[in-house]
Amino acid sequence: MPTERNNEYYRLLLQRWQQRTCSPQEALELMDYLRDDASGRMLLEEMQAAFRQVKPDSGSNSHEPGDRVRKELLQHIQGAPVISMPPTRRNIGPFKLAAAAAVIIGLAIPVVYYFRQPATPVATVVKKVAPAAAAPGQHKAVLTLANGEKIVLDSAGIQQLAQQGNSAIHNQGGQLVYVKTKGASSAPIYNTLTTAAGETYPLVLADGSRIWLNAASSIRFPATFAGDERRIELTGEAYFEIAHDAHRPFRIQVNQMTVDVLGTNFNINSYADEATINTTLLQGAVKVNSKKGSIQLAPGEQSQVSPNGNVKRVTGVNTAEIIAWKEGYFQFESTDLTTVLRQFSHWYDVEIVYEGHIKPRKFFGMISRSSSLVNVLKMLNANDVNYRLEGKKLIVQGD
Repeated sequence: MPTERNNEYYRLLLQRWQQRTCSPQEALELMDYLRDDASGRMLLEEMQAAFRQVKPDSGSNSHEPGDRVRKELLQHIQGAPVISMPPTRRNIGPFKLAAAAAVIIGLAIPVVYYFRQPATPVATVVKKVAPAAAAPGQHKAVLTLANGEKIVLDSAGIQQLAQQGNSAIHNQGGQLVYVKTKGASSAPIYNTLTTAAGETYPLVLADGSRIWLNAASSIRFPATFAGDERRIELTGEAYFEIAHDAHRPFRIQVNQMTVDVLGTNFNINSYADEATINTTLLQGAVKVNSKKGSIQLAPGEQSQVSPNGNVKRVTGVNTAEIIAWKEGYFQFESTDLTTVLRQFSHWYDVEIVYEGHIKPRKFFGMISRSSSLVNVLKMLNANDVNYRLEGKKLIVQGD
């Protein structure tokens, strides 16, 4: 820990953590400081004292849920149990430090889990787990060429895979890249990139646009864009960084919905088990069109398109939570149990089944997607979520 960083620095970090503005690296640094340093423990005591002085709003019997969560974290952080997590098998990008740490709190039962690399194995609480169900996801996908040939992609090596029209296809260190080559324009040749449950893969299109494909998803796209527009089709979830081209708008077809891209960064979640198709804008502008209307989004806004085509605008969206999957972790901000489990289902390739009455509860925290299903379920169990795992079926038991 750098000696020049004093208590004021960490007090500022704690304030940023309360306001949900610190990065995963800063959160990890703060947790280390509060747990291991005498000055950190003094700072913790100061914040606990400040929380004790806070009074509920008039007419309310409790603090706002976010305040309770922060208080619970501060109260438990020094005594948080250490749970094992398998070593990260690959670099997951600029937030790789977050892959070595996770904090999660269930609002119904206040428990904090702080993940670190294990010194010794910890006994599992799940019996007879099928290996396929217990393993975290992979950096993998299948590319289907225009002639139907299928190529399995992984993170190995740099190689040219094929030539499709005016594009050479390369697998560059775990990234599928289309490079436009010389030659006369030809009719569009379509390829499809597909991930299974528990797989993810990035793609660079011939125009330079970058796409990150989440688990159980697919993108159909031309090897080289021709004509007066750039159009692709998506199922599942993907994050986009679209190259600007004023003369050729970029359009994404998702079921009966179309997203017109105006040069931007955004995420689309169109999983079949979600109630709505959600488009979340981080930067730039997009226009979302459905059969019953259209809206243009500003950064920090989300559109929700229902199956009947109704479009709803949501403002003040936590974009970090939405794209956490791209950086290699799950992030929950007062998230309900069914939403948490849907994300686990896509990544760990398990079917979620509910038995009996499931008590409503919310979760706040971060979990590495490199963590095994065993450890993820251990957290749920500690938060009073009862379950049993039968092969690839996760049965959540209620009252």
